[in-house]
Amino acid sequence: MWQYGSKRHALYLSSPPEIVEVVLMRTHKSVLLKGLAFLGVIWTTCLFTGCRSVEVEQTVSEPVFLPPPPEVPRLQFLTSFSGPEDLGARATGGLERFVLGELEAMEGIDVPYGMALFEGKLYVCDVSRKMVAVFDLRNRTFGYLTKDRRLMKPVNIFIDDNGWKYVADSTAGLVFVFDRDDNLITMLGQQLKISPVDVVVRGVLCYVTDYASNQVVVMNKVTGEEIMRVGLRRRTKVRIQPEVELPPGEFSLISDLALDLQGNIYVTDKAGGRITQFDRSGIFRRMIGRPGDNIDEFVRPKGIAIDRENRIWVVDAATEVAKIYDEQAQLLLFFGLPGNEPGMMNLPATIVVDYDNVEFFQKYAVQGASIEFLVLVSNQYGPNKISVYGFGTFPVHGRAKK
Repeated sequence: MWQYGSKRHALYLSSPPEIVEVVLMRTHKSVLLKGLAFLGVIWTTCLFTGCRSVEVEQTVSEPVFLPPPPEVPRLQFLTSFSGPEDLGARATGGLERFVLGELEAMEGIDVPYGMALFEGKLYVCDVSRKMVAVFDLRNRTFGYLTKDRRLMKPVNIFIDDNGWKYVADSTAGLVFVFDRDDNLITMLGQQLKISPVDVVVRGVLCYVTDYASNQVVVMNKVTGEEIMRVGLRRRTKVRIQPEVELPPGEFSLISDLALDLQGNIYVTDKAGGRITQFDRSGIFRRMIGRPGDNIDEFVRPKGIAIDRENRIWVVDAATEVAKIYDEQAQLLLFFGLPGNEPGMMNLPATIVVDYDNVEFFQKYAVQGASIEFLVLVSNQYGPNKISVYGFGTFPVHGRAKK
């Protein structure tokens, strides 16, 4: 079992836990518009001089390890993404901003939620822009999955092994399905009156956390036919406060879900302050965590992921940390803490574990590091919208690569 001491970016279990300071949800500041009535010649020049990819020099700084020295690190903060400039991709030219308007032409991420990595591309659901942003890590370009106006609030995205993309849209009440070439093929849930928050596909089954019923709805991924529902149906229309004990298997405000390799279903309840585990047939198994502000408790758990060792990774939007539990639901480590410095978090929403795209981020790791898999966290505020960490083994005195 991991045991670490208390440090700046991460808190551990070797000393009695202290209450983590809770940061209240922030009001999003509006974007200030700039005057576009002059400098036309300069803008036109910018348009043509900015038409190719630009090599961006990476700033060499001291690496951020979690836990930090002198403990043995298990994670390194690697980099972050917020817009095309982070890839070295072309920024929007001045003439484009003049013609389209500043907000229309501005590219990047505003308020991210769900993410997925597939074959060198990072897909990010932007609930503010109502689109799914795409960072092409191999070609260093930026774009969007689709500009179909039927997307109203894309919250989460799942990509299967064939490259098919499933986008949960809570406002449209649908799961939009795109093929490998990003063509819209079908929309699931049209007859079920659901409000999808998260989506996971396993085999022929499509699992959706449904805000409308506070249950997990399991559908056939091809026909959209309902197979079963997981979790107790909400008893009343009034949401139960976190301090009131919920019956096992019932949700106060259902949020995100994940499946382990055995098909067990893990679901977060962001008002109930806990994780609920069901087996593959939908039978309740156990609860992980409880409401509260102690080290092993949750205030507002949201995104969740399960790695290949059945460790459970979950982010808490209120305390602005990510927690790691082992298979026996023992807390191993939590990291992040509120702030905008590298490795910190700013209203985190989702966490993703990825084993297949390490090669695109190895260059950010210190010399001698062996990255086993990536951990990505979306932050809805601050300058680092998508933070990328590497999990693995690191040299004791690691230094950033030159």
